[in-house]
Amino acid sequence: MTNPIQNSIEYNRKYFAYLDEFFVRATGKSATEFASIETFSEVVGASARDLAQRGEDAFTWLDTDFRTFVARRGGDAFADAKQLGGMNLVLGGSSRFGRSQLNSTSATVLYSDTVFIPDPVIPWMERERTEEKFRHLNLLQAVHALLHLKPLVDADLPFPAVLVFPSWEKLLEDNDPQTQSGISHLFTDMMSCYLGENLASIEEVFDFANRFPDQTYQLVESNRLFVAQGGPIDEPLSDALIRYENEVAIWRSDDWLSQYRKFPPHVQIINGILERVTPIYHLLENAQELGSNPLLSIEQQAHYFGLVSGTSNARLAALDVLDPKTTALVNALSSKRLEWLGGIPIETLVNLRQNNENLDFRKRLHAAVTRLHKSSLGDINRVASEVCHDLEQANAEHEKELRKIQSKYNRTHGQTAILSLASAGAALMPALAPLLGSVVPLALAGKYWHDKASELSEKRAFTKSLLGVLAVSKTSG
Repeated sequence: MTNPIQNSIEYNRKYFAYLDEFFVRATGKSATEFASIETFSEVVGASARDLAQRGEDAFTWLDTDFRTFVARRGGDAFADAKQLGGMNLVLGGSSRFGRSQLNSTSATVLYSDTVFIPDPVIPWMERERTEEKFRHLNLLQAVHALLHLKPLVDADLPFPAVLVFPSWEKLLEDNDPQTQSGISHLFTDMMSCYLGENLASIEEVFDFANRFPDQTYQLVESNRLFVAQGGPIDEPLSDALIRYENEVAIWRSDDWLSQYRKFPPHVQIINGILERVTPIYHLLENAQELGSNPLLSIEQQAHYFGLVSGTSNARLAALDVLDPKTTALVNALSSKRLEWLGGIPIETLVNLRQNNENLDFRKRLHAAVTRLHKSSLGDINRVASEVCHDLEQANAEHEKELRKIQSKYNRTHGQTAILSLASAGAALMPALAPLLGSVVPLALAGKYWHDKASELSEKRAFTKSLLGVLAVSKTSG
């Protein structure tokens, strides 16, 4: 019988090895040597000529070797992922993987057993994506961000801290009747709820908007159903539409944009909402299949998940078995108040996971929210406040332990100093000098430096513990 844990680890390592080879072929450097997450766009712009020369061969290689690997192993990889036990999370809300997704994954690696990541590379290769203006750039950026997790993938851990799995979302949207029906039901359930109409299909939603454009506009705005990328949740609808068009003008093709601009505002609105709800369907499906809690890394995507959660859709009912405390904590860990957790270096996360410190962290956070009433668990800010309060206590514990270490070695250093002075005094006495010689002062000096090294070593070890890492990250964040 095959071992799903070992199979998953093996698949993940080979997957990342392919991505690493592709990135070096395309840029001449590893992902971390090429650019930081923050400077990726700037470096790409400065390296455009070199990337153009290298890129064609690299993308051809990716489109053959890598695609063949995923096609051959992907089905089994998903089946193995479904058999992994533990407290797992599945990332979703978008088919992209960038800075926000990387930060959320890094933060929740401290909390979960495994973070499942829907493959963000294959969606750029599943079909032509003619609506996208910068297909190759988006693919390269996804690979660059993912490769920052490679030390976690290569680490010797009892089970994978992160696991990328194939979800084939674009192919399913285009060709699978069950997926198409599921997206339609989720979207129409949500729109029926907030528009106050019994709508049975996507076509009926558009028909309602065409017949009652003013009413649609008003209800969409009052229920905050249309949120533009990067925009605030409560942005006026007119401003959100402008923001949305400015954003798609950068990333979508001229043909797509020309078609979009022909639509009246109420049709643009419904189309934009459908675009946002579709990834939520895939997230719910993956969460159910993998027995995992949904993880959303972007506030606007979490808002849409909340809107969908306000309906009585059957797919949501299947997730009711999930622990409300876990859901509340996952949402809080992705909030802005705790975004500093995503700044912990990956190499440090590897050390913490090798020591199974994620188990202690999870216990600590669950204990932190036990004093909250069940009705308060839906308030992300309230849960985040409790988590912050507990982490402040952790920081205080860290400082207390450091003071204990300092106090212990202060006593040791003091005793060594007293002995050193006594020896020096004895050496001044002619009668004792022949018995002492120069060995004792040198030995005492050696003992002092040995104790000092032990002190520094103990402090370093404690700083690398979970409490130490949290304290340092909180301060630097």
